[in-house]
Amino acid sequence: MNISDSPLVEINEDYSLYSEQRKFPQILFVPSIWNFHMPPEIAILIGAASATAGWLYTARRSRNLAKKQHTINVMLQANFNRDFLSARAKIAPYLKSGSCPEEILNGENEDLRTNFRDILNHYEFVCAGLRNGDFDEKLIKDSERGTYLALYSCCQKYIWHLRDGRHRMTIYEHLEWVHNRWKVKPPNKFIRFIEFIRGKPFYGKMENPSQ
Repeated sequence: MNISDSPLVEINEDYSLYSEQRKFPQILFVPSIWNFHMPPEIAILIGAASATAGWLYTARRSRNLAKKQHTINVMLQANFNRDFLSARAKIAPYLKSGSCPEEILNGENEDLRTNFRDILNHYEFVCAGLRNGDFDEKLIKDSERGTYLALYSCCQKYIWHLRDGRHRMTIYEHLEWVHNRWKVKPPNKFIRFIEFIRGKPFYGKMENPSQ
């Protein structure tokens, strides 16, 4: 496009005498777009909206950082707890094989049963925090996903043994929720987006495979 065709540019054909007596058209920029006057009410609304958006972003970022720090603290405390490490080491062979030992079902090995119960209680607590949005899911999933899935797969028989015996379907339900979410039926991209806006996952309902 020729520069003279621009609505913001006017060509002044007047010229000044230079050493070579050439004509240099003077370009005058007319800042007509800056003549727009915004009503004070609109300016106030835009300023308030910008301030609110900035505050919301800062608050959300602070909350996410606090959640990550809390998650790291819980994970570090467990990894430096001798009783927890000892119990996890004793049940590790069963987690690798994926088989639930009969001794914890019939009560023949109370020590092994206590180790399983302590580990299950710890991970159930973490899963409850994940389900309620108190822990950083990505951080835990990236670091311990295999442990959570192996624990539930190995102890599923024992979990249902407890549920049937106590007539309580809520026993270790949060661990089951994490297993379903990470392996059985992961949320799609749309659900993930909504959860990102909410700042926590959908709580969901407890599924009862026996029904």
